[in-house]
Amino acid sequence: MKRHITLLAAAPLMIAAAPSWQHRALTSAAPFIDKANDEWTRAIVSGDADVMSAPYETNGIFVGPDGSEIRGKDAVRAMYAKPRGAVKVLKASIHSDGRAAGDPDDVYEWGTASITVQSGEKVRERSGRYLTVWHRDGGKWLISHNIAF
Repeated sequence: MKRHITLLAAAPLMIAAAPSWQHRALTSAAPFIDKANDEWTRAIVSGDADVMSAPYETNGIFVGPDGSEIRGKDAVRAMYAKPRGAVKVLKASIHSDGRAAGDPDDVYEWGTASITVQSGEKVRERSGRYLTVWHRDGGKWLISHNIAF
């Protein structure tokens, strides 16, 4: 009986010492998420559609604040490549408020994105919430769904 008590007493220590699948997924995805967010803040200013669409899966989906749905990496690239007319993006930022692993191959990230735009003499800031689903594809993490609120 003493042997079982010893093993049961040690079990919580073994579980606590082993990294969870959630921790492994979040740790693996973090560099991809951080890189994409950092690159987006510069690319939205310069208008570089290739950089802004790069982290999307081939069949990734972008849902705009109005509920419009853009399907596929090429379509997301085309959306970002549309001429902006007289609107100039002056600066942008992303604040990631949190991340959670749904399973070993899917990480959910949420936060707020802000851009400062100029149209003629008028300068204004726009901001909105987002929810992004990152999916592991081999050794890379890519956006499968991005929802802008």
